[in-house]
Amino acid sequence: MIYVYIYIYICVCIYMYACRTLIIAAFTAFTTLFLLAQTYVGNLSNHYILCSLYLACTGAAGAASYLCALDSQAQNFKEYRGMSMGFTSASLGISGLVFSQLNDRFFKSNHKEDNTTFNFLIFVGSCTFIVNIFGSFILDSLKQEEKRRVEQQQPQEDNDLTYYTQSIRSFSTSSTRFVEDDMNEERPLLSKNVILSVDTISSIDIKNIRYQHEEETEISGIAFFMDPVGFSLASALLVILGLGYVYFANLGQLLTSVSPKDISFSEAQHLRNTHVSIFSIANCLSRALFGALSDLFKKKVGIHRIWFFWTASIGLMISMIFLISSVSNSNELILCTVMTAIVYGITFGVAPATITEFGTKTFARNWGWLLCAPAIGSQLFSVLFGTVYEKESKRQGELESCYGSACYKSTFMIGILSALVCNMIMAVAIYKKGLYKRGSTL
Repeated sequence: MIYVYIYIYICVCIYMYACRTLIIAAFTAFTTLFLLAQTYVGNLSNHYILCSLYLACTGAAGAASYLCALDSQAQNFKEYRGMSMGFTSASLGISGLVFSQLNDRFFKSNHKEDNTTFNFLIFVGSCTFIVNIFGSFILDSLKQEEKRRVEQQQPQEDNDLTYYTQSIRSFSTSSTRFVEDDMNEERPLLSKNVILSVDTISSIDIKNIRYQHEEETEISGIAFFMDPVGFSLASALLVILGLGYVYFANLGQLLTSVSPKDISFSEAQHLRNTHVSIFSIANCLSRALFGALSDLFKKKVGIHRIWFFWTASIGLMISMIFLISSVSNSNELILCTVMTAIVYGITFGVAPATITEFGTKTFARNWGWLLCAPAIGSQLFSVLFGTVYEKESKRQGELESCYGSACYKSTFMIGILSALVCNMIMAVAIYKKGLYKRGSTL
């Protein structure tokens, strides 16, 4: 749970000082990775608590950078938030694949005592430092510049409006006098010749004439989770991302379960790397594609983004049903890997843009609180998967391996029921908020 508290603290910092948060993240990431590299070569203590602290701080710095990027997009992008945030999420998903390929190509280890791992950790820390420092000078809200521009134009616009008011007052008085001279008592009570009275003009709020910005609704904290859509989003992230993470983290065990017992270690490693690559690519493409599609469907068709989560829960149920009923070898498991990666990408790609509808000023806080849901879900489903897998492994008399669908069937059966409940919660939210109508908004 320490990661949850760190995440909440990061969200508060971003809400207050986004640029300073990036600078702190840059120094934190480089320092902790440098300490981890020194630990690897034996210059520092290798106590597991210290190593855990280094990794926790590195993860916190990465989370801070990611939230700063999303928060900047929430503030600056009005029309295509789904596309911009979807591509940002996709870049986050593909970064692991990029750095793993760089490690394999330029930091390949030839023997145990070389310094390639040390050099790679320093390389990652340096890249993180440079990118975050560069981003601290760029990521900002354009609203501040617009506000300064408006304040500079305000005196001139006030003079123009004063002159405009005096002109209307003069014209209204002369027009009324002309009508009274010609028509005398025959003039009706509401003469069409009188354009505006002086009293009407004086009652107009000049600020409302100059700018009529509609105030954004800002919902956060308990009110966010009490909202039907907010609660349904938390449920979707808990179930869909929780199950998706468990599937991805345990791909090796799943492949062992559906593979022959005499499979070699190199073949098993190759299968695992293949499925991990397939999952990463499908996940990243899904984030970018469905993030852009959410904008298109919302603007052109009038379909709210919550329908993407509803569809993702249906896709997750189909994938899990196929897994426990039809998969018997690693080739058939590829379809499950692709489908799970797609629904995982849909949820991560569309969720940030959906949260901005609760207010851009509170986006970082809401997104940070909401990301506690998949953290909790992944822990719950991981414990469930490990318990079922270990129990079946002992029943088969195996020490480290488990074979057959019984190793994971109970876990994903519970996952199917959880996805069904999640789907029903979202259906209720759609009905309560009237999001089944075209063009509906929160």
